[in-house]
Amino acid sequence: MAERRSQTARKTRCRRAKREDITALVDCVGGPAAARVRVLRRLLKTLAADIYVLDRDGVVAGIVALHYRRSLAHGGLLATIDAMMSLRSGDEEIREDLSLLMDCALKRAERRNSVGIDTSLADERLRRLLRENGFETGPEQLARSLRSEENQR
Repeated sequence: MAERRSQTARKTRCRRAKREDITALVDCVGGPAAARVRVLRRLLKTLAADIYVLDRDGVVAGIVALHYRRSLAHGGLLATIDAMMSLRSGDEEIREDLSLLMDCALKRAERRNSVGIDTSLADERLRRLLRENGFETGPEQLARSLRSEENQR
């Protein structure tokens, strides 16, 4: 039985996203559909972001995207979880995937010497997991879209 578990563990891993993953990830990107592939290509190249996928037997099962910025208020590099999602269905599978992706995000932010990590993701299931991992409710974030089609109302 232990042998079977170790084989399964080797088949599931978080790894840096590659260009070959774009097809699986394109529906995870917001904004106009025509620009999503271009956005992914740029994000995969930049040093200001990390995109990791949860690879289960060669199939992309989840994604976590981190962005980094220098912060005067925090006194160093601050990581932001921009996206985190499981591409599987079923509550237990999703929770398992999100836990693995959370661990990946925390480890990556630590390796980048971030002084903090935050997020403004709205999914309540994800927010519950974040709280279980030491995240606390912070100041309210205000946002405004700068996309021209959304501002012409």
